[in-house]
Amino acid sequence: MSEMDLPRLSSAELASRFGGDEAALRRYRMLVALLRERRAVGDVARAFGVSRESIRRVRERFARGGLAALRSRRRGGGHLAQGTPLAVALRRELAEHPGSSPAQLWQYVQARLAAEGHAAPRSTFYRLLARLRDDESVTAPGAPPLRILRDALDIALEDPPTDLGRSELALRMLPNDPDPLGRGQRVQQALHTAIERLRPAGDAGPVLNDPRWRHYLILAGEYQVGDERTDLEEALALSTSTYSRAKREALERIGRLLPGILDELPPPPPPVGRIAPPAALPAAIDEPAVELYMAGMRRYGLVLMHGDDDATLRMAAMLADRLKQRGQKLIWHAARDHDRQRAGVELLRTLAAALAIEGERELWQTLAAPDAIVEVWHLDLLANLLAGRRWSIVIADHHLLTDGDAFQVLDVLTAGVEQRDLRLVLAGRSLPSWADAGRWPALPQDDDPARRNEFLTRLAARPATPPAADLSPLGVVRDHVAILIASLPTTSARSLPPAEAAQLLVELAPLTAIFEALREAARNTGS
Repeated sequence: MSEMDLPRLSSAELASRFGGDEAALRRYRMLVALLRERRAVGDVARAFGVSRESIRRVRERFARGGLAALRSRRRGGGHLAQGTPLAVALRRELAEHPGSSPAQLWQYVQARLAAEGHAAPRSTFYRLLARLRDDESVTAPGAPPLRILRDALDIALEDPPTDLGRSELALRMLPNDPDPLGRGQRVQQALHTAIERLRPAGDAGPVLNDPRWRHYLILAGEYQVGDERTDLEEALALSTSTYSRAKREALERIGRLLPGILDELPPPPPPVGRIAPPAALPAAIDEPAVELYMAGMRRYGLVLMHGDDDATLRMAAMLADRLKQRGQKLIWHAARDHDRQRAGVELLRTLAAALAIEGERELWQTLAAPDAIVEVWHLDLLANLLAGRRWSIVIADHHLLTDGDAFQVLDVLTAGVEQRDLRLVLAGRSLPSWADAGRWPALPQDDDPARRNEFLTRLAARPATPPAADLSPLGVVRDHVAILIASLPTTSARSLPPAEAAQLLVELAPLTAIFEALREAARNTGS
């Protein structure tokens, strides 16, 4: 077939001809770059991350069989899948002689097959033996068995990699990632990165007769280009047994590399569902209370609801739904009893997830690891990133936030409420220790009209909020001076070590210029 016989196919035509065969689509794109766009072989090889030899073989396949030859052969239809006499005999001998060497097993299998009137090539026996023993082959702590690594590589080219995300490899390596597509994308990236790291360092390009290149050429050829094994054996001038041994060694290297590569990848973006409230169950009887709580949000920026678990959760979900309907950016977090020891970390993760969804990923990246801990700089960063956000944050089962980290995160949130940057809803069995019970009555435990009317009356008649803090320059200075005086050793300064006394003078030096300027201003005003 001449080069110009390569047709230009639209996306629809490619999908119709090749379906989900990503390897075939990749071969077609290589040929377009080579034959239609007239790019150099080296440029095409670099663009697709393959060897020049792989490009040559794709070109030959097309020349021999046209577009049909670009299709991949289906994997998984061999001896093991079909249960051939060789596969059955090998499985039985492995079960009866689990500690035998490959040479001994070959003798046992030969004898069994001969008695049954069958024969099999020795090379096929060794290939099947390697495959069956892959389940037990773990070459390093954290590395996957080779069987599940092979199965994952067989589907590593799919797009989108949803099936890869559901594979044993993805579930084993990323057990805490709940999103199949996200898992698949991370595992796919890690597999391709691992294959690339098999390339010998410092060499300009693949050398077919160089043993150092075998591992890379075998895995890149089979699992990235989609080359057939027989073609690769011929190109690399390897016997079947040598090829099998080299491929197994390459897979073992990939298995050892994978855990570290996955650790190097940034954590996946958080799912939007992490901060979404549960579905609200509107009840007409709760509408008056929801409206009063909404009024409290507008006036105070804070709502505290407490009482029976079901009642508070239902009311919190209704309030969250009402806030969303009115255009508020809503962040939902439900504390869980089994997370009580790490309640603060989980709350901080939810806030970090909300920030990451809006593009601020730094906090999320540091907290996504299962063993993450809360550090002071996390809280400082959180406060800075929440400034001016105007978010409404609803925390259900607030009474479960009992660890020190949770108290520190809540301090950041309540400070945001005081600055009018945030609106905060805390719902749980009880009020926070700092709350005024007179301002926030408990939700009624039943539908008794008298109890509900009493609750609504108390909720509507809450005392006025405490006087607002004096945020004028004089008020701010007065508050900070009081803190400064309380913290300085005014009565025992002479007992301070000289070094500490000298350091205090250095720290207080900027105040001297301010004092002089104020005195000068006062003298000028007086004159």
